[in-house]
Amino acid sequence: MGDTAYLVTMDGKLDAAMLGRVRALASSLTGDRLAGVVEIVPSYASVAVVYEPERVPTAQGELPWHAVAEWLERHVSGKGKATKPRAPRDHVVPVCYGGEHGPDLDVVAAAAKCPAEAVVKAHVAASYVVAAIGFTPGFPYLFGLPTGLETARRATPRLRVPAGSVGIGGTQTGIYPRETPGGWQLIGRTGADLFDLAREQPALLAAGDRVKFAVVEKFTPPPPKPRARGSSPGGLAAGRIEIVKPGALTTVQDLGRRGFAAWGVGAGGALDAWAAAAVNLALGNACEAAVLECTYVGPVLRFGAPTTIALLGAEVAGLPMGRPFAVGAGEVIDCSVLAGGARLYVAVAGGLRVPVVLGGAATHVGAGFGGHAGRALVAGDQIVYGAAESSGVAGVGGNWRVVSPVLTSGRDAVVEVGLVPGLDWERFFGDVASGAGARALEGRRYQLSAKSDRMGLRLKGEVFAGAGERVAEAQASRPVVPGTVQIPPDGQPIVLMAEGQTIGGYPQLGQVASIDLPKLAQARPGAEIVFRVTDVSTAQQARLRAAADLARLKVGLGMRRGNG
Repeated sequence: MGDTAYLVTMDGKLDAAMLGRVRALASSLTGDRLAGVVEIVPSYASVAVVYEPERVPTAQGELPWHAVAEWLERHVSGKGKATKPRAPRDHVVPVCYGGEHGPDLDVVAAAAKCPAEAVVKAHVAASYVVAAIGFTPGFPYLFGLPTGLETARRATPRLRVPAGSVGIGGTQTGIYPRETPGGWQLIGRTGADLFDLAREQPALLAAGDRVKFAVVEKFTPPPPKPRARGSSPGGLAAGRIEIVKPGALTTVQDLGRRGFAAWGVGAGGALDAWAAAAVNLALGNACEAAVLECTYVGPVLRFGAPTTIALLGAEVAGLPMGRPFAVGAGEVIDCSVLAGGARLYVAVAGGLRVPVVLGGAATHVGAGFGGHAGRALVAGDQIVYGAAESSGVAGVGGNWRVVSPVLTSGRDAVVEVGLVPGLDWERFFGDVASGAGARALEGRRYQLSAKSDRMGLRLKGEVFAGAGERVAEAQASRPVVPGTVQIPPDGQPIVLMAEGQTIGGYPQLGQVASIDLPKLAQARPGAEIVFRVTDVSTAQQARLRAAADLARLKVGLGMRRGNG
């Protein structure tokens, strides 16, 4: 799966034995984890392994993907260190079926050619196994739906599915942990809390657990969770940024979370990770310090105490870019007009101070946690920042700046990105080795849609013929990662980004080279996107060069600080 992930797929009938093989492999890999591997994600008939190439130990001249492949081969062949999977747990989930909580129960009954009561009886009588957790944090894909209850997804997904809704999508049944869009047929609703950050393990269910449903007459929602305060009362306090105007979408981000994809929690973090890391280095902060990510229209900010800040990414006219500059107490910085890119990153000396959730400060907008109150910033919010004086600042003034290598310029920009052919390439273009598919794809032009967001970039252009022929319910859902190019039934590509789901059911055309994801992050709606077919080695070498450049930047700025 491109230059940062592998997918191990298993042949055979999709049954309980297959799920057991998947869990056993995932457990074996987890117990003998290779350095640099950050995620191990089981699904129905596959296990994904996500790694950071620059952290994988390699022999002289060896690329990281070789080392990861050798490690995987040992475990797939049974030569790795055997680890017993965690014992499955049993859960009984109460469900109020039908009515306002199950608006599609009659649709399922009609498809099954039986009364609604018979659907409920069959759904409750069955025993299910959690095949995977994905889509959103805590969402369980349940295996074991009785034959006859299979029902195609809705032609048009709902924009709002209530939290706790129990649905059927093809041969699968599952539970929506929180309010989200969704296309499954809803037959009931539960008050069980499937994802709670207050628990030691936030996801209630895990792969391999056994689930039974029980009928209840009345839906009882879980008690409301306490939420972080959205802003501070009173006037602007020292050491805080006040959001005077929030812009189009301003959030607190860092370089993302690692290790929680098996719970349905993707990495998240800054969409242009290079810019976020580099702007921190310009101030002497750690690369992973929290920053503001500002999209399309930036914010207007007021600072409560003297500090030093830096900006990188899209440019702001009249303000220094890529180097530190001082701001005074009460000073207002207007970042509203962005040019030359789509996203601006604002760093403050000492970093932004927000609660750490699951090991990171990033706002997961879709799941509603992290950052500042788990949401985009609004007018009046106040964010605490680091110490006013920072010995790490590389020096205010001087004739130097950090320049982002990936900026684009508005609607007329042409953005070329590398694409490593993926699992379903041959379905659309035939044999990769022939080169005909690569030439066909490179001749296409796609426009970035305004409907894009932090989850995924939607492209408009030549339709992929035959995309709608794949029956989604007949395909086991598989792990996906940022950069996966999915082809939904309408044939228009979607490129998953930082907040994309961890498991998906659409065909996977390929994987955008990880080094090119910042290019897409900086593209504005209307920009022309061109795919250039590449291979894993080329993509990985480019990523390693970028990592080395960032390391040299850190050393160079450190030397500048040492020289005063």
